[in-house]
Amino acid sequence: MSDGFGLSLLAADVRDDLSRFHLLHYGARVDGFLISGHNSGTHWLRFMLSAAIAHKLGLPPPAYSSGPHSDVYIGHARHRRRFPQAPKIGSSHHMPSRLIAWLGARNLIRLPPVVLLVRRIPDSLLSYFFKWQDAKALGPLDEYVARQPRAQGVDLWWFIRFFNRWGALKRAFPQQVLVVRYEDVERDPQTWVRRIWAHWGEDLSEADLAAAMAVSSRAALQANLDPEYGEDIAPERAARQAVQYAEPDRAVVQRRLAQHLQHAFGYSEIREAEPRTLTPARDREQAVA
Repeated sequence: MSDGFGLSLLAADVRDDLSRFHLLHYGARVDGFLISGHNSGTHWLRFMLSAAIAHKLGLPPPAYSSGPHSDVYIGHARHRRRFPQAPKIGSSHHMPSRLIAWLGARNLIRLPPVVLLVRRIPDSLLSYFFKWQDAKALGPLDEYVARQPRAQGVDLWWFIRFFNRWGALKRAFPQQVLVVRYEDVERDPQTWVRRIWAHWGEDLSEADLAAAMAVSSRAALQANLDPEYGEDIAPERAARQAVQYAEPDRAVVQRRLAQHLQHAFGYSEIREAEPRTLTPARDREQAVA
């Protein structure tokens, strides 16, 4: 690797390959997984999906769009099943061991249906920085972008490794892993809510989809935030857009993606073009963090 980070990346990969078996550990306890990259619209999508399945089953929807009360139907796999008649979907930002892909390629293991939610890396990275700059002491944006690989924390390297590992797992489990791009959901949320639940084995009616669309806006997400949770999953638009990459930061992101990103999930331009800034979009797009 021409940038000299090969040994650091190898050390991180070996550590994860020996410890990241979330999918196998919890696979028998869930009916499916929702795995997402950080700041890729997880809360927003989960809120819509939960509203749809609650309507279908005649059960109460989540009380909030954030916090522990938002994960009635889709939450950490270790949590107990709240309703016996409802599917249990495990949600996390899990980065799997490459051994799982190796075993899967040889038909030695099975996985429940997995939905993988991804977002364009430069946008996710900038959104993560905006959200956690102070709370996690990330420092100035230029230093955060230029970080060398490290054992802990979320940064550009984390997103690159997340994409690469899940790209390999998708190859090993082409039918079990459904890749969902945030930008596609933003353009047509109704289609993707239906498609995701179908992947988990549930067919939705038009009324179920209407229940999901009723909570699909930024306003709905904000109105249902857990006041005791504290995490800002629907930040103020102008403040977000004030955070932008400077020219040197763009070059760093572009170079590292070009050198290290092996699986782009259709975002081929991120390895060639400059990262975009967060730009104005429809109200629904602003609903996510």
